[in-house]
This record gives sequence, structure tokens and C-alpha cells, in this order.
Amino acid sequence: MTDNKNIDTKNGIEAFLEMKRQKELANEVKETQNATIPEPIEVIPHKSTLETMAEVISYLFTPLIVPTYAIFFALNLEYIAVRSLLSTRIIVTLAVLVFTCILPIIAIAILHRMGKISDPNVSKQEERALPYIITIFGYLVGAIYLTNVNAPQWIAMFLVGAGLAVIVSMLINIKWKISAHGAGMGGVVAMFFTIWNNGYAQHDFLIATSIVILLTGIVGTSRLILNKHTLGQVLAGTLNGFFWVFLMTI
Repeated sequence: MTDNKNIDTKNGIEAFLEMKRQKELANEVKETQNATIPEPIEVIPHKSTLETMAEVISYLFTPLIVPTYAIFFALNLEYIAVRSLLSTRIIVTLAVLVFTCILPIIAIAILHRMGKISDPNVSKQEERALPYIITIFGYLVGAIYLTNVNAPQWIAMFLVGAGLAVIVSMLINIKWKISAHGAGMGGVVAMFFTIWNNGYAQHDFLIATSIVILLTGIVGTSRLILNKHTLGQVLAGTLNGFFWVFLMTI
């Protein structure tokens, strides 16, 4: 009886050791397999030179900075420059930069950090409502500021027209992704047409207007290269910006 019990105990120990060996062997085989399978390498899409140039152009002419370019140019027209100090014109331009660019950028960065928007460039159509509202507010404050510092009325109305274009863009954006870059450049073209049409420049303004129209085409093309918009969306945005600014400044 005792011998049978010892045999059972021995057989149990051997079975346990055999199970342990099998488990260790299985783990060794699994480790060997994992070691032979390389981890997948993340492939980063290579950007062409054309795409890189398109990105640079898009950043240089982002809708938030374009109004500042236009205001600085307008304030340095001859008939305005002779009546004001350069330092004053620079201060006014910087104030417009703060209202229409820096504050909206800070607000968008906060929204991005809060998870309200997934991309600082606000590429997604459904995430553009809040940034649009912030931009409209900045344009309104900028227009009021320009009025208070006795800037020519048509310059202040440039920002009013730009604000109206943003409102229309926001409404259209509910159903369709219209180009904000196009709207910004279209507004600048309208301002140059106003300067040319009303004789605000002391020299032939056709060349300057032509250059701005060319820049508008380059910016629109950059958005197409980056697949951010269709041609229809770029053209619609440009016409939207041109119409409202021209209507307010003519």
C-alpha cells in the first residue's frame, strides 16, 4: 500500500515537472518567434518640394495675417503717410495685428489644448464655427479701434467687410467647406481695387493690383496642391471676400 502511494507521488512529481518543461519550451518558442518578426516601421509620407512650397505660402498668407498686410499697406499710401508719423502707423498696424491675428491664434491654441479642435490649422469643416466667431469679434474690435484713431473710414470698413465675409463663410461652412484663404485674399484684391478706383494712390496702381491678383492665384493654387479645397471652394471663398470688402469700401 505504501509502495503504491510512493509510486503515485513519484508519477505526480514527474508529471508536474514534465508540464513545467513543456511550458518553458513553449515560452522559448514564442520568444524566438517574436524575435524573428521585425516590428512594423512607421512610414512618414515624403513631401515633395511643391507641397513644401505650398505649405509655406499657406502659412505666409493665412487668413489671420492677411488683414494686417493690407492695413499696413493702406496706411503707407502717400496721402496718409504725409499726414502721420511712421511710428504711429506702425503702432496702429501692430494693434490690428493683435486684434485680428494674435488673439485669435491664442484662442485657437486654447481650443486645441481643450480638445475642441483637433488641428491648430482648423482643417476640419465641423470644427470651424468657434474660430470663425472669434475672428469676427477680432475684426469688429479692430474696426472700432481704427475709427477711434481717426484712420480713413474706408480702411476701417475694410475690416467690417472682412468680418461680413467671415460671417458668410461660417454660415456656408455648415454645409460646405468654403476656402478661408480665398476669402482673405479676395478681400485684399477688393481693397486694391478700391484704392485704384478712387485714386487713393499717387501713382499708377495697376501693377500693384495685378501683383495682388497674381498672389491670390498662387495662394489658391497652394490650397489645391495640399488637397485642402476643391477649385470651386477656393473660387467661392475668393468671390465672397472680394464682394463684401468691395461693397463696404467702394
